[in-house]
Amino acid sequence: MAALKHLVKRKARGGLAWLLHVTRLRRLFRGSRRGVPVLMFHNVGHPAETDYLPGHMKVGEARLERLLAELERGGDRTMTVGDLVAAFERGELPRDRVVLTFDDGYRDNHDKLLPLLRKHRATATVFVQTGPMRGRVNWLHHYFWVLHRIGPHEVGRRLAAVVDAPALQEQLTHLPEAPVPAEYQLKRLLKYEVSTAQRDALLAQVFHQIGGDDRALAASVWLGESECRALDQAGVELGAHTVNHLVLSSLTPDEQRREIDESRADLERWLGHPVRSFAYPYGRSWDYNADTVAILRELGFASAITAMPGLNDPRTDRMALRRVAVNEEVPLAEVLCEVDGVFDWLERRGIGLRT
Repeated sequence: MAALKHLVKRKARGGLAWLLHVTRLRRLFRGSRRGVPVLMFHNVGHPAETDYLPGHMKVGEARLERLLAELERGGDRTMTVGDLVAAFERGELPRDRVVLTFDDGYRDNHDKLLPLLRKHRATATVFVQTGPMRGRVNWLHHYFWVLHRIGPHEVGRRLAAVVDAPALQEQLTHLPEAPVPAEYQLKRLLKYEVSTAQRDALLAQVFHQIGGDDRALAASVWLGESECRALDQAGVELGAHTVNHLVLSSLTPDEQRREIDESRADLERWLGHPVRSFAYPYGRSWDYNADTVAILRELGFASAITAMPGLNDPRTDRMALRRVAVNEEVPLAEVLCEVDGVFDWLERRGIGLRT
């Protein structure tokens, strides 16, 4: 029943967005928009080095350029998260503005994104996890890499063979038959049902068993110090995103502090100025906690951004800014309806079409 409801909502959302976009009626909602939209991306383009990453983390150059052109045509100007928060602190609600954010710090954010931003006189905020700059690849990328090569069921079998927990072994060897549900279930088990240390060790073991190389992967996929500096000098804001992209709520306060502070220190050393914007890894409300927020405030961060949908205004908690996920699979019409405030307008009237 839940799956059917989700499908109906998605179809309704897509159909309405298409209609409002082709008729340009979506622009009528702009006057009643009560906040600034922040869009969330990850990879740009389809370089061979990131072919192992799932589609929901990618946006093609052509799709992104179409979006930037539509924003220009509609009079929308881009701003960074830092500039948005500064405006909020002055009590201002910027009009006709949109914020573009890119998570994790992939090399294509320099090679593919930066030329597009320059071409369209746009800017963005890139949130960088700094572990890969030290030659360390986090568990999620080990997971995606092995999943791409041997599939979820074989990953589950290999993990079950080395884990010492009968209940978990049972779940790992009895994943749903269809690949997509199997991938979802496997990721959920690894993210929430296994200790951080055990999960990291198990996935690293499988990763290396089938030929994975951390340093080679990190060097080919993520930004380096020089690319970070080039983005910064071009006016792109760089924000912290932890060292190892862990679920912060699963860590002790001391572990959280190290993850956050060391990522900030890495960036500040490379850039030569303070870094005050932060993005929570995974970004759902259960992926961080009160300790996380207290640590961020203690360390002097001005804002932290989630992956929870919605618009932002001066009343929005600076440590719980909202944004909308965008990738190659999200129709351009839906993205532009988000920018114009269509779905926020509907939500205020009890019609929730966000998925």
